Amino acid sequence: MKNFWIYMAFGLVWMACTQTKQQEEAKSLDNIFYVFNNGVRTLPNAPTTFEEQAALVKRLGYDGLAGHKEETYVPLRKAMDAVGLDMPEMYIAMNIEEGEVRYHEELKNIMMDSRNRDLLVALHLHNDGSVEDKEHADALFAESIALLADFALPLNIEIAVYPHVDFYCETIAHADQIALLANRPNVGVIINLCHMLKVEGEEGWQAKVESVMPRLRMVSVNGSDGGDTQHMGWDRLIRPLGEGDFDTYAFVKFVKDQGYEGKFGLQCYNIQMDCELALQKSMDTWREYQKRYADGK
Repeated sequence: MKNFWIYMAFGLVWMACTQTKQQEEAKSLDNIFYVFNNGVRTLPNAPTTFEEQAALVKRLGYDGLAGHKEETYVPLRKAMDAVGLDMPEMYIAMNIEEGEVRYHEELKNIMMDSRNRDLLVALHLHNDGSVEDKEHADALFAESIALLADFALPLNIEIAVYPHVDFYCETIAHADQIALLANRPNVGVIINLCHMLKVEGEEGWQAKVESVMPRLRMVSVNGSDGGDTQHMGWDRLIRPLGEGDFDTYAFVKFVKDQGYEGKFGLQCYNIQMDCELALQKSMDTWREYQKRYADGK
């Protein structure tokens, strides 16, 4: 009888260890995957009304559609709510004008309306040249972002700095520097794949991902060519997911393997393909990514 209980205990331990191992090995690319707002505005044959835009994105299986201009927030959100579509992110400008940081007067109203709705405010930064010293400009932006973050925190809204070619903040490192200066728990950084390739080139992207992982809030993805990306046009750097010879899947997999649980946004700006076809092709590719990731490939 004593041996029976020993074997029973050993069996239970073995089963628990096996189950734990299986759970550890089970991998799922289950992050939110949504469409940038340019995906329903800048492509040929794009839908013209907010209702049509929301219906298309919902029908194709995306988790959401980004907001774009503060003035259009209310009718767009209404159309999205009608079909049960989320707004995971909104693209917002923050500007230094005549030495002061300014942003659209409707932003705080939008944030209050988005309370507890998992909104990420993606800030792209601009400087009119009135503040020439970079450290001072960074400090001004960081101070304003910190104040905005304090307003956003009880609303469960996050803020992230969005690097963009030819804007004040172009690189991942600069975005991270400003986020660190803001020093708020709900402030982070965005990795914008196509702009990273254009501004910083393809080499060393893995180290850049690792450097911002604790503060990474959103990752934009798209199909792209690789190589001398800094000298390529947008027709090669922004393509439907699954096109181009840059390995976007390897990029997604690496980000996910670092423990990233945040959002992926589909960058679509000015792709010269029928809107529905491009979005369907990108979604089909994302489903392939999910299967490959689950299969451990």
